[in-house]
Amino acid sequence: MKPRDERTIYFCPRFHVNFYHSYRGDTADEQGFGKDIRIIRQILDDLEKLETEGISVHCAWDFDNVFSLGHIIPRHAPDILNRIKDRVATGRDEIHLMSWNNGLLSAHTPEEFKLAVEWALKAPDGSGNIDVFSACTSIVRPQECMVTPSHLKLYKQLGIETLSVYYSAIPFNGFGSFVPKLGIAERYNPLLLVDGERGESMRLLPAINQGDLAEYGLSARRMLKRIRRKQLSLAKPTDLIVLLDMDADDTFWEGFLLPPLSVAAPSFAGLYHLVKSIAGLGYVSFIKPSEYLANHENAGTITFAQDLADGAFDGFASWAEKYENHVLWTMVTQGRTYWDAAKSWVIASNHLDPSSQDDFHQWSAVLPQALQKLAMQTMRTRLQVLSTTHFGLSAPVMNVHRLQAATLLAEDAITQARILLEHVMGAGASVPGDIEIPHWKSNPLHLEPSVDGALTLQTHYVRHVIKAPWVMYDKLVHRSTSIAFNASIAQGTISLGAGESASVHWRRTARIDERLQVLCLDCLVEYPSTKEHGYDNVKAQRLGRTWDERWKQVAPCEIIAFETIPLTTTITVWKEDFGGAVSSYPLDYYAYGGNKGLCSINNHVTPSWIALSDGSSGLLIAQSHKHLHGFAFCPLRQTITDGKQTITANPFGTYWGEQYTYPARTTGWGRTAALLTAEHLHSSAPSYAGEQVHFSLLLATYQGSRPPKELCLTARVFSETGELP
Repeated sequence: MKPRDERTIYFCPRFHVNFYHSYRGDTADEQGFGKDIRIIRQILDDLEKLETEGISVHCAWDFDNVFSLGHIIPRHAPDILNRIKDRVATGRDEIHLMSWNNGLLSAHTPEEFKLAVEWALKAPDGSGNIDVFSACTSIVRPQECMVTPSHLKLYKQLGIETLSVYYSAIPFNGFGSFVPKLGIAERYNPLLLVDGERGESMRLLPAINQGDLAEYGLSARRMLKRIRRKQLSLAKPTDLIVLLDMDADDTFWEGFLLPPLSVAAPSFAGLYHLVKSIAGLGYVSFIKPSEYLANHENAGTITFAQDLADGAFDGFASWAEKYENHVLWTMVTQGRTYWDAAKSWVIASNHLDPSSQDDFHQWSAVLPQALQKLAMQTMRTRLQVLSTTHFGLSAPVMNVHRLQAATLLAEDAITQARILLEHVMGAGASVPGDIEIPHWKSNPLHLEPSVDGALTLQTHYVRHVIKAPWVMYDKLVHRSTSIAFNASIAQGTISLGAGESASVHWRRTARIDERLQVLCLDCLVEYPSTKEHGYDNVKAQRLGRTWDERWKQVAPCEIIAFETIPLTTTITVWKEDFGGAVSSYPLDYYAYGGNKGLCSINNHVTPSWIALSDGSSGLLIAQSHKHLHGFAFCPLRQTITDGKQTITANPFGTYWGEQYTYPARTTGWGRTAALLTAEHLHSSAPSYAGEQVHFSLLLATYQGSRPPKELCLTARVFSETGELP
């Protein structure tokens, strides 16, 4: 063991490379990926300049494969690729895994997930990391920090040993909100991440971003000095690794400051000045993360069950809550429906093991060669649709050209899957086996309408309120008026205020199924077009469209799940992922960062349903594929007042409000800087202007914490068919 004062702080920059953007287009100029080329060349120039001065910096790189590594970079910037390949071959740098399609991995099925990771290593099109570089580590840096608990097992099956995501003090975060504050040894060392539901585990290497430098007065040197003091104060001092991760096209790497100001804040004057400012610290060294991991044990064990993403509110809001997100995802679902039907025919007619449904290679191998080729093309197309770039981070709306490209790809994926199904069925396959029919019935329900358009759903032990639609526009909450009931149908309007003549119009059908005692809702909301207002001209030019910034929140069917209950009662969120794995997380983490409630919570992918429970009773909310479908369709809100909490759900809507504060904060300066500069920290509500939203829901009450299996199956049947079993 090293003596106390010989313990080292290792520093490593990691560059996330993706030339396929949600904010910019596909041209080799500043409106497209020209910025990426310019900044990465500067990064490589800075690294070479540092080497001539005797400072050898070891770095990590991760890439998307199908867009950047396999196409754009070789065609438009082969010099960049050759220089990085040389750095890897000579042992100076290393390659981390991302995913072949820079994918929305938490919303992938296991079959899609396995191929997206497998092809990131070695791809049919030759774009895999091992195809291009001399070596690739077993460290994965998932696109946008997207992780769901069942991924741990899948990654290990594919030979991936370490996961690396943000633990940050700013609202561009991975798991920083969801665990109590980490000590210095844990924050800057590998940890063991445990999936508490299934017992799987995997190494986790926390990373930081440039916002964390801002916490220390815009100074990496000041940050490292502070870390050093804490390091030496440990009872058993240990080495530490500071992994600074950021997009390779971020202006941070070339510098925000002009040369005359670089002396005042070298950490924000480009990579060269940042490294020069810390290289003279005797306890700082540079290392590749894989080498650090090989020689250092885990510093602790943690667990969390939230589905991670580094968008607004540390969740999926930036990719799941825009209107166009729901439209595109509905197309993904349609293509998957054809695909799953074709796959089921193949598996049944060839008497394959049911588990082969998650193994593309196994089930598709029995197809004739022409159909194997079609199946491969269909999967390739759908994986490209599932790129995060087709859903966000762009806010409040998508880049018009990127959205057009995504829509065309999604249409191709639907067509290809339908043709595959037609060919497979034409081959004379037998009908798949019987579908499991659940037997579920809730306690008797009573539904009471109110003059304000609300519905109260009540059993003998609990009540839930479904509110009439409302919006927040021009800083004011506007509620429904002119409400009329006709049997099970209600309709109304929402005026947007004196300055706007257009109104929101809505229609809702509600009925209790007497057999199952569940509530079925069909909701249609028409949002008016309003005059473009308050948008950023520079951003609008890059996105190719304008918007009305006055739209802040939309709530087409807000549900009060629990109202003014004590904070001593912990609400649990239950969810099922796209592989059928059920997990849960408690809504108790608001206190870790000193938050007084959480304005929006979306850490749950939702192929079918989400459920909320106070331990004694619960409410399950399911969506139907029949109309709009969302991969994370139901953001939540936790409002805290005088020691009481209210939990609301907002299916096919979007909340907005104050971003989280974090346990890792030091000064709060990094968070403030992010709030002022981060382009993704904007409401998705403007995307609904001029659009019609039509969706169907099932609401079911139950007793206990975990939703019963029969209820979950009922919800799944409703979701997939639009009908009750």
